[in-house]
Amino acid sequence: MASSSFDLLPQSIITSSILQFLQSRDWLSFRLASRSCYVAVHGTSDVFHAVGSESNKSDDDCLEATDEKNGESTPLKKELLSESESLWKFALVRDYGFEHAPNNSNGNNNNNSGDDQFYHSIRSPEDTNDETPFLRTSDVFKAPTAFSSWKHWRKIDRRIHSTRNPAAFIPRGERVVGPYFLRAASLWKKIEQWCENESSYKSIGREIQSSLLPGRGLDPNLLTSDGGEYDAAISALKAVYSFYSGQDGDSLRLGGLFGGD
Repeated sequence: MASSSFDLLPQSIITSSILQFLQSRDWLSFRLASRSCYVAVHGTSDVFHAVGSESNKSDDDCLEATDEKNGESTPLKKELLSESESLWKFALVRDYGFEHAPNNSNGNNNNNSGDDQFYHSIRSPEDTNDETPFLRTSDVFKAPTAFSSWKHWRKIDRRIHSTRNPAAFIPRGERVVGPYFLRAASLWKKIEQWCENESSYKSIGREIQSSLLPGRGLDPNLLTSDGGEYDAAISALKAVYSFYSGQDGDSLRLGGLFGGD
């Protein structure tokens, strides 16, 4: 059987020489082919590791997932987790603009400044309506695995580009760039904290905060006048616009953005 031959391949060969030549979304189908395929993608055969926050299990529980079918109660084997982590870090670099980190011998989630970036992501609000921002600064979190992080970025990506075919090509300058969203969240968080500070120019902070409009998913889905691609500015704009989409000028006594001229 083909699966028997596949089982003989080292995990590193599968992740670095086979899967990396497929689109990341195809890995989700590949993992369903067999138990070995699932382990190659996730480093474990425990399906709860994949469903993550969509199940009743917490992300921390998934990190300590066990192979209950074999009666084991030890954490994920380090060597399998390492290969899986490397694979999904590669996906974060390729799909969502993260930077390559220095080589890490164990591949585990740690506090290394280069490796740590992959685990920062943003949860999407559970319920959305006209009054709900597309993203909230309070929903930035540190994921337990690179796959969990990628999964949340993919959800943001699909929400922003919900009118497009999932397989449609998106120009580089229009894509979701994770680091842009994290920087935007950090900047908006500082503005929120300033506005909430009672000592900040009395009532001006509260007035500014009340004037901010809920963030929206921005997808112009248009070409430039010369038929070329957008530059990186449109990706950054998508990030900024997701948390707050402007100001209600009628509610401000002072003119200009944040009361400036």
